[in-house]
Amino acid sequence: AFQPFESAEDALSNINAVSEHSCTDSLHNFLEMNLPKIKKKKEGKAPSFALGVIDPAFATAIADGLPGLSCRSDETVREIIRGCRVHLTHYVKGLGDGSQEQAQLGLGHSYSRGKVKFNPARSDNMIIQSIALLDQMDKDLN
Repeated sequence: AFQPFESAEDALSNINAVSEHSCTDSLHNFLEMNLPKIKKKKEGKAPSFALGVIDPAFATAIADGLPGLSCRSDETVREIIRGCRVHLTHYVKGLGDGSQEQAQLGLGHSYSRGKVKFNPARSDNMIIQSIALLDQMDKDLN
């Protein structure tokens, strides 16, 4: 299943929550809507499915947010997700022609800008100017 973010701000808030290992309301709703219904565990019976997550700490946060959900985080999951990323443009219509790369670039810039704490009094001024120059060049080219 694929559901695009409603806005760039929504994508940024979700990626910040993922980096802090917390499950957002939009992710919780997406998982409830697209995963099979979770039945109460019977003793001695394994769950019928498991959700694959790359980050083990994030997998724990998701499992805590959705009781009864089993999450896996191992090398097999990493390989499957790597393959999905490679072929994502084939599965989702409208992601071709560079739009995926543009979205990743914009989100990456916004995310890194929020993570780096700037102090204009120090030598961070050059970093601030270079990021502003990159943003302006990106706007001019697109």
